[in-house]
Amino acid sequence: MCSRLTDLNIEKIHLDKDNQSILLPIPTDPSLKVDVGRLQCPLLLVFGEDDQNWPSYESAIDMREMMERAGNGHLLTVLSYKNAGHLIEPPFTPFTRASTFKSVTNPPFTMMALWGGELVAHSCAQEDAWKKTLVFLRENLYGGMKPGASFSNL
Repeated sequence: MCSRLTDLNIEKIHLDKDNQSILLPIPTDPSLKVDVGRLQCPLLLVFGEDDQNWPSYESAIDMREMMERAGNGHLLTVLSYKNAGHLIEPPFTPFTRASTFKSVTNPPFTMMALWGGELVAHSCAQEDAWKKTLVFLRENLYGGMKPGASFSNL
């Protein structure tokens, strides 16, 4: 799926002289955005403030503003981590600041994606975000109940 998405949006990818991807600003045209303000369910945003692959901080602000304008700001939970990069995965996932990819275009080209982050800060973000994500899911999917608890035990 990702490769298809890249194929469809290949003209939007910009590379610097070292073949590293360059962050693009978030769109200002409302027709190019999903109106998250219309969501009627809890939303969790997790991002690293040193994300060098996507303007995550700006996107989070934009989403918060959409939610607040729609009167749904109370549904939004934001976890922001200083010195963490793009890929805040579960704890103990290997940390990497960059990856290389080969495009599926014709002719193919190799691109380096920068993820950002610092080892210790990013690792701490992974642990904290995982714990808070599990709490968020427990509260919003199970209403605070322990998963697997039977109603007769409540």
